[in-house]
Amino acid sequence: MKLSVACVTGATGMIGKRIVSWLLDEGYEVRILSRKQLKIPAGIKVFRGDIVDSVVLDQFLHGAQMLFHCAAELQNQSLMWKVNVEGTKLLIESAYKSNLKYFCHVSSAGVIGATQQKWVDEMTPCNPGDSYEKSKWAAEQLVMMGIPGCKVVVLRPTNVIDEDKPGALALPQQDSWKEWIQVFIKGGECAHIIHAEDVAAAAIYFISKPVEHPECFFVANDDHKLNTFAGLWDLYRAILKGNRTEISTKRWHLPVAVPYLLRKLLRGKSNMGDVRYSSKKIESEGFKFQVGVDGAVQRIVSYRRVDDESTKR
Repeated sequence: MKLSVACVTGATGMIGKRIVSWLLDEGYEVRILSRKQLKIPAGIKVFRGDIVDSVVLDQFLHGAQMLFHCAAELQNQSLMWKVNVEGTKLLIESAYKSNLKYFCHVSSAGVIGATQQKWVDEMTPCNPGDSYEKSKWAAEQLVMMGIPGCKVVVLRPTNVIDEDKPGALALPQQDSWKEWIQVFIKGGECAHIIHAEDVAAAAIYFISKPVEHPECFFVANDDHKLNTFAGLWDLYRAILKGNRTEISTKRWHLPVAVPYLLRKLLRGKSNMGDVRYSSKKIESEGFKFQVGVDGAVQRIVSYRRVDDESTKR
């Protein structure tokens, strides 16, 4: 029996590499798109080329049943529209020529931009501000137009972290006076962390779920009371010490209005730090977060211990 073919862009990123690992474990024929020469495990076919090369994309998707689009330009503003929007448009055009049955597009909670809502959900109007937000919103709109005969899902993760890129958890991990000052200033603000494994699991979850028309879902753990800069600091230190009873949600820090005003002065726009993104919709579909905030902190504490032990040897 011929294996199903699954294509992944951004396959070496935090989310993409976890999707690839799952696909290989499940016996899929995996294709990845890369501009670089990579050392890859068995079972993966690399298509060398750029995401705006339509010839390569046609070859990449030919005969494929699934596409996970995780690639994005995050740093270089001059390339964001080309990669994030034009690249997505060309992928969709190639998908029309293939026999694609499932398309998962990884967008970003950042497409919401500035908002006055304290709890943001999929019905919240998008008001993207910077180049990245605008490019991801434009790409998302293209994807939400759908592909005939193909199930389409858009995911909007918040701040994706993992053991190598701990995001807000780098503050308690480094634990110096500089990090303490940051937590003192921003402590009450939501950190919006979500582990990459939970995002990858969400992308995989809908392979076997009925989706009648293009659907969009936030992927967030913002309902966790310790998903703040101060809360994560205390949770990290408590797990590090092996005493969860020491966790306090009352660490002294400045009111959320202070960092908000500082950002307004520096950037000219900002959301209040108490804005949160809701995962009620994806949870209503039966999806359950396997890692969550506690699991993410536990993994990063364990990773640090292993790293510390390696350094001592």
